[in-house]
Amino acid sequence: MSGPRIELAIRNGWVVDGTGAPRRKMDVGIIGNRVVEVGQVPEAETEIDASGLTVSPGFIDPHSHTDWTVHSNRDAESTIRQGVTTEIVGNCGITNAPVSELSLESTRIRMYAYGYDGPISWRSFGDYLADIEVGGTAQNLAFFVGHSTIRDAAGVASDPPSEQQLVKMENLVREAMEAGALGMSSGLEYSLGAFASTAELQRLSRIVGRYGGIYASHIRNRDAKILDSVGEFLAIMEDGDAAGQISHLNVRHDTNAPERGWERAVELMTAARDRGFDVQADTTPFRQGVGIMTGILPNWLLAEGYPTAATRLGDPLVRAKVREESDRYWRFIQKGQWDRVRLQNSPEFPELNGRYFTDIARLRNQDVWDSYFDVLAAAGDNMGNLIMIGDLFTEEHLKEMVSHPLFSLGVDAYSSVDHGPMSDITVNPLPYSGHVHYLTHHVRDTGNLTLEEAVRKMSGMPAKRFGLKGRGLVREGYFADLVVFDFEGLRTESSFEHPARYPEGIALVTVNGTIAVDRDGRTDARSGRLLRR
Repeated sequence: MSGPRIELAIRNGWVVDGTGAPRRKMDVGIIGNRVVEVGQVPEAETEIDASGLTVSPGFIDPHSHTDWTVHSNRDAESTIRQGVTTEIVGNCGITNAPVSELSLESTRIRMYAYGYDGPISWRSFGDYLADIEVGGTAQNLAFFVGHSTIRDAAGVASDPPSEQQLVKMENLVREAMEAGALGMSSGLEYSLGAFASTAELQRLSRIVGRYGGIYASHIRNRDAKILDSVGEFLAIMEDGDAAGQISHLNVRHDTNAPERGWERAVELMTAARDRGFDVQADTTPFRQGVGIMTGILPNWLLAEGYPTAATRLGDPLVRAKVREESDRYWRFIQKGQWDRVRLQNSPEFPELNGRYFTDIARLRNQDVWDSYFDVLAAAGDNMGNLIMIGDLFTEEHLKEMVSHPLFSLGVDAYSSVDHGPMSDITVNPLPYSGHVHYLTHHVRDTGNLTLEEAVRKMSGMPAKRFGLKGRGLVREGYFADLVVFDFEGLRTESSFEHPARYPEGIALVTVNGTIAVDRDGRTDARSGRLLRR
């Protein structure tokens, strides 16, 4: 071979290239930030023996909330140590930009809840991305702009927006798209998104569609009204002529879903594809998942903001009324199944974090609903940032989700680290082991997926879906985002009892050609990039 000398050669590994094709024993050669040879690679400046190991594209998380923690955890330890080199962030309608004087305080509170106490100097979405870029990140990040955040910045609360406010919201979406956002996300089961009409969302999705963007949604209901909610999503996407991504499309166990609710919802999605619309979905790896604690509360309680809601929860009559009207979001709670719900991140009650609410009620010698209300009320204006962990799905449902050809494999968590404030608030294993769990549980243990198909759903498929050119495959000319792992030796000890455990079996991770993880652990590299649409 003539030309520049190979800088890094990964030798004798089983290459699973991200297309779904069978693995092949090959070398991979890297110069700068690109793969330049796949096959037989000449002598290189740095040689890495991957005999007996798997070499694949770096994993791409199609649904992450790492934008909540990027300012406090730029090294993305729990993400990068699993071989994740790119995250699609800004999901479920909640982002840290744009910011106006009307929304500055709520943004500050949210970022403080995730370990950041520095200045919020940005206002536009473009300035926000630039701020992240200046500080650097370990992984690549591609962003949606959040609908609830846009509402907040435009001064829209529980009432329908005025025409002036709608124009402001349109301009905020337009600016984000110009800055390189993938599109707009919404979270319609909670936060300000719950107050939005279909017409409002359609109007904003038209801006997204004009830029060739994606409308991603945590839809309004994934149980009793899942079919109506998927229908609403499709109407918004189609009206805006935008591509569509249904976030974590699943049905929580025992929540009054119609017969074959999930299958029928997927059939609606497939029918839209048959009509020529670009719509896909993503899913999660565990039976457990995270949710926002205020999600079960009725809209009337939240209409005047979190501080007012916290005050009103001090009234026993209000509590009694809320108990009767909280049959929403995680509907199994209304059925009394509190033994499926844990508290994650209450600053006021850190000693209770990680405990089931049934245990919390026992410790506090009170009714479990009162324990729930007490945690919420004590949070005050931080109420909207409280997270709960639920035992949500059956193994059978997980299998049908992860194996469906239209579903990419995400985690719906955020990057954490095994020490400091971030570790203290992360009392579940999702951020530390979710991606590895696909390979250990769904591939190796249960056979729900082949290794080649799992890697495709974790790399090539989301790269193509989100337009990440030159990423997601082990291919000449592509960016050198790679992970080398011991498939048989891959394991994790992260659990609800001891979440802050990094996986074993990840031998090498490169991000844009720079080694981010080696056999000695995490390097100090921050070679990630902002991936603009």
